[in-house]
Amino acid sequence: MSYTTENIQKASALFFLLLKENIISAKEPLAEEYINSREIREIVNTMAIEGNLRVFDTRENIHLVSTANGSIFANSYTQMKEKYKALKNKKYFYLANIIICVFLSEVDKENNIKIRWEEEGISYAKLEGLVNGTINSWISRSNEEEGFSENWGIALKEIEEVWSKDFSPMKNSKTRGNIDVVNTTDNRFSFIYRSLKPLADQKLIYNNTKELKIIPRNELYERLDKIYHNQDRYKEFMALIEAIKEENRNAKNNQV
Repeated sequence: MSYTTENIQKASALFFLLLKENIISAKEPLAEEYINSREIREIVNTMAIEGNLRVFDTRENIHLVSTANGSIFANSYTQMKEKYKALKNKKYFYLANIIICVFLSEVDKENNIKIRWEEEGISYAKLEGLVNGTINSWISRSNEEEGFSENWGIALKEIEEVWSKDFSPMKNSKTRGNIDVVNTTDNRFSFIYRSLKPLADQKLIYNNTKELKIIPRNELYERLDKIYHNQDRYKEFMALIEAIKEENRNAKNNQV
């Protein structure tokens, strides 16, 4: 099929806008052209495929994401470390990924719970507790079950070492005050802020550093619905984290 010069120009403009922004509103003039024109959609998707990228649209937004393997635009650890200085070694990178996964396990729920998180957000204190409980439970399971961390591909020893030794826990009395998570680096709250910064930069969450809350945005749910819910590894890992949280809840209830 031959395309007009005008369609090629519009498709190219949209593609490079997506490269810059990752997500654009469906109300943008170029986005409306993409939605209403089959030719422009074909050109944009062909350009994306050539870079091992994927374009998908929802009623509200158009997303551009890299594929898991082979994309020239996918961030390697070296590239991530260059952009996010807090991920100064791979141990920090592993821990940041666990924090993101625990956060996602908490917000990726049924619609009524999603609405609650969108309105109230998840506090840093709650997320710290969930991460701490998850890591401690995994350590216990690893001691009892040979090959647990290897089978799941979790660098558990390195993650636990960084979480326990490099960052001080926040005491309950301090979480009600003003904690400068942006300019401090030696506590768990500050590392939670840095771990979630890639999500904030992509406008998938709103990180309220004054009230110490993380609020998922609709764009995050669009990304989860269109990509992660179709990945077996994601579903298995979420189930693993949920099982740990359920065990911890049951243990607390039994102590009452």
